[in-house]
Amino acid sequence: MRAFLLTLMFPLVLLAVVSSAAAATDPTVPSDDNEAGSSAIPDYVYAGDFSDNSQIADSARRTTFKLAGKDTITATTWYTAWNGRTLRLVASYPRYPQKQRLPLVHVFHGAGGRAVCNQTFGNAPGQFGFIVACIDGVGQYARGYSYGSPQNLADNAKILQFLRARLPGLRIDSNRQIAAGGSMGGEDALLFGVKYPAMAQTIVAMDAPIDMSKRFWHLPTIRQRALYQECQGTPYLAPACFADRSPLTFAGTLANSTQKLIMYWSVNDEISPQEQMPTLAKAIHAANPSRPFLIRVGNWGHGGAWPPATRNNEWLADAGLVDDGVRADTKHPNGLRIEVDASTDLTDLPSYYP
Repeated sequence: MRAFLLTLMFPLVLLAVVSSAAAATDPTVPSDDNEAGSSAIPDYVYAGDFSDNSQIADSARRTTFKLAGKDTITATTWYTAWNGRTLRLVASYPRYPQKQRLPLVHVFHGAGGRAVCNQTFGNAPGQFGFIVACIDGVGQYARGYSYGSPQNLADNAKILQFLRARLPGLRIDSNRQIAAGGSMGGEDALLFGVKYPAMAQTIVAMDAPIDMSKRFWHLPTIRQRALYQECQGTPYLAPACFADRSPLTFAGTLANSTQKLIMYWSVNDEISPQEQMPTLAKAIHAANPSRPFLIRVGNWGHGGAWPPATRNNEWLADAGLVDDGVRADTKHPNGLRIEVDASTDLTDLPSYYP
């Protein structure tokens, strides 16, 4: 009888081992590092040609000016993108003649957006004395959903060249450049700072996705499809592309840079929750505990701490663009502000509270 049971159990054990090994290697089987298998996405999501609903027509090759506030002028002009398209370049700057070179805030827009930095900054550039610039941007396959596209970052790296060609009267301090953005724009600002450090002495990232392999599975269909097109596959089929578009990949580079780094996130943010920015902060601190950087944690909605046009001047003060005393104007004055150094313990860093 014992011999019979052993004979019966052997093939069952063998089957279990084979099944376990298959599950460990099959990308369609969810695991701790595999939040949703590639089979979790319906085939229709990727059927047919990709249609980018954020696509826009080419801009006219002209430059126009208007007052964005009593102290600020906004110029809307154009640039030639990497693929030959003519797209918008927007810049806001002080209305009155410049007596000195001014810092440049290089703004990256959120997902599905375009160059609207004049709207989000309002009169702040003229009031506080700095220049803001942004471009529409276009990725390899998508426009407003380019998610860290190398082509879009390369176009952004030419922004000084574009500004000097279209607005030669601007006096820009090339040693005081700030790469800033929220949501996808925060992701772009971090990647831009890593790949073009000479053009980003300061990086400001708010509510940013930092691990695109994880973020992919939680995106709405149109954005997921856009990122799929950008990388020509899912995180399982194109891991190198997703890694290159994830700021978390470059935590070591950020940890060993001398750039001023400012990171904001909210405990109420359902868009880029706990596995995102706090994870990057911890990775940077672990890679180089002596590297100073600034964390601000609050309770705003996704992107709510961003626009200076609504007197959210907290991050402008952190970036050195306004005096400390102006912080009192901010819409979100409360929250946790952590100046990270070698003595800081980030073990219980606040993150998303569902």
